[in-house]
Formats: sequence, structure tokens, C-alpha cells
Amino acid sequence: MLTREQLQRAASDTGFPIDSLEKVSMLVRLLNLMAGHPFLGPRVALKGGTALNLFVFDLPRLSVDVDVNYIGGADRETMMAERTKLDTALAQVASRLGLSVKRAPGEHAGGKWRLSYTSALGRPAIIEVDVNYMLRVPLWDAAPCDSKPFLGDRVTRLNLLDRHELA
Repeated sequence: MLTREQLQRAASDTGFPIDSLEKVSMLVRLLNLMAGHPFLGPRVALKGGTALNLFVFDLPRLSVDVDVNYIGGADRETMMAERTKLDTALAQVASRLGLSVKRAPGEHAGGKWRLSYTSALGRPAIIEVDVNYMLRVPLWDAAPCDSKPFLGDRVTRLNLLDRHELA
């Protein structure tokens, strides 16, 4: 976890707000735990703004949420059988980082998890993780990728949707 002083230095160097830098740092740690989890890692693929900003571009802006597709099985039966286990794994990963689950989605298609923590500035902060269970079959294969460095850290070997499907 970055200290308040490290975040202030990074904010001064980059021009990004401290709270955004801290959220992205927390996202990097969360994504690393997701990638390394034996059940969760092979069954989700990152997409969206965080994928674009951490893996494709050189951080032109900071994205402060996580969007993943469940890719563990194409058929509905497999997805339904694995969904509870995947939700449990995500809750375990969040807990390892000291994140509290404020809301977990219950809809068939998935939805946003709201994970809370106290920031280095002592304020409440939220990270949202959107898990989509409907887009189970990407057009191109997802592949494990490493992110660009972020404040001395990086995401390693996280499944990423193909660039054509990231947005």
C-alpha cells in the first residue's frame, strides 16, 4: 500500500489527483490477486477503460473501476455452476486486500460489486468491479498480459480481451 507521502509525490509528478492514484494502485493489486487466483484467474478477462489505460496506452487518463467478462464456459449451465464459486473467489481476493464488500450483484447478467476501504487520506473510498456473465464467448481469444508499470507496480499475467473487444 502506498503511503500518503508517496501518493502526494506521485500526484505532484503526474498531475493526477491523489485519490485517483490510490484507486489505480489498489486496482493493480486487486487485478494481480485476481490473475493469480487458481479459480478466478482463468475464468475472467479484463476489458474497458482500465484495460486500455493500464495495458494498451501509457496512462493518458486514470480509470478507477474494473470491468471483466466471465469466460469460464460458453454454456449457461457451466456459468451457473461456477458463478457462486467465482463470486466467493472475488470476495476472498477483496478480503485479502482489506476491502469490504458493500454490494455484490445478484442479477443473472452480473453487475457491479462495490468494494470499500479507507484511503491513505483517511476518507472512505470505493472500487467498483463489474462482472459480466452474458458475454462469455469472446470473438478473439483472451490472453494473459502484463500491464504497463504504475507507481512501481504492474499487473502480471491477467487475461485480457483482444484489443478489438476491449471497449
